[in-house]
Order: sequence, then C-alpha cells, then structure tokens
Amino acid sequence: MTHTFYNIITLPEGDDTDALKAWAAVGEFMEKQPGFIGSTLYRNRTAQRTLINKGLYETEESFMACVKKTEFQKLSQVLTDLGVERVAGLYDEVKQYGAGGN
Repeated sequence: MTHTFYNIITLPEGDDTDALKAWAAVGEFMEKQPGFIGSTLYRNRTAQRTLINKGLYETEESFMACVKKTEFQKLSQVLTDLGVERVAGLYDEVKQYGAGGN
C-alpha cells in the first residue's frame, strides 16, 4: 500500500518563476529520499495561482523522515519566504469510483 500526500498550493500574485524554481528544488530533493515513489504537480486551469501536488511514498514513516530533514526544512522555508501558501497532509482513500479513480 502506498501513502498519498496532497499539498494544495497558492502562489503569490505576480511572477511565479521563483516560486516554481523553489518548488522544483523541493521535488529534486524528494526524488533522492528513501521511500519516495514519485509526485505530480497540477495547475488549476482557471485559477492559475492554485496548484496541487500529489506525492506517493512507500510508508508514512518514509514521508515523515523526509520532511523532518534539515535540508527539506530549508527548502520549505524558501517557499514560505516567497509567499507560497500551502495546506498539506497525508490522505487515506475513502472511496473510489470507476476504473480510473486514481
């Protein structure tokens, strides 16, 4: 069973280049972490400042180990300093509809 992490992201007004670069740095860090399976970043078509990141991890412990690392904390602080708002957490599947629900 994989563990799914969702992060709802609101980018600050204006040029989002620095925020997306900072987000890429987080992704590159996570790719190297044990237990990280992969992630996908989605942008809302009509509300361009809103993104959702879906990350998959082998275990909850592997996810927690990643986010507790000092390097992750520093990368996350860059996003905060740029004004990127985030609502994040691990989620459990409640119900799936259709074959393509994932």
